[in-house]
Amino acid sequence: MLLRNIPVLVIPSGVRLVTCGHSHTLISMKDGRIYGWGYNSYGQAANEKSTYAWYPSPVDWCVGEVRRLAAGGGHSAVLTDASSLKELCEFKLAETVNRSNARLIEDVASRTGADALARLCEKLREHLVEQGDSELMEMHMVEEIEAKAG
Repeated sequence: MLLRNIPVLVIPSGVRLVTCGHSHTLISMKDGRIYGWGYNSYGQAANEKSTYAWYPSPVDWCVGEVRRLAAGGGHSAVLTDASSLKELCEFKLAETVNRSNARLIEDVASRTGADALARLCEKLREHLVEQGDSELMEMHMVEEIEAKAG
């Protein structure tokens, strides 16, 4: 008989929320713990030690009850009842924000309907404006004018 690696579905008890990005996964347990694993080059699996987390690794920075999880291509977000910017910015995405990936955060906010994520996007845009990104400043001003006119 030939032995093969055959995937087996294992559903651990106590899982409350699951979100999957392009190549990573986050879960929230009923007891409040969060685990992440998979491709992690941008910190999206919440493991600061390696570029690939082979096994579920605990996320120990999260404070508060997890309300929602969201994941995409190279990013993840955790919304807690505290809804603080620090908790939403722990992933490396916040350290490397630019015009192209700021839209990813907007996408997460629109899909999850999370006010805290929308505020995060606004804060990141303000940060870029403060750094003197003239293209972004123009885009931000146009959006404000359209919002006031709208």
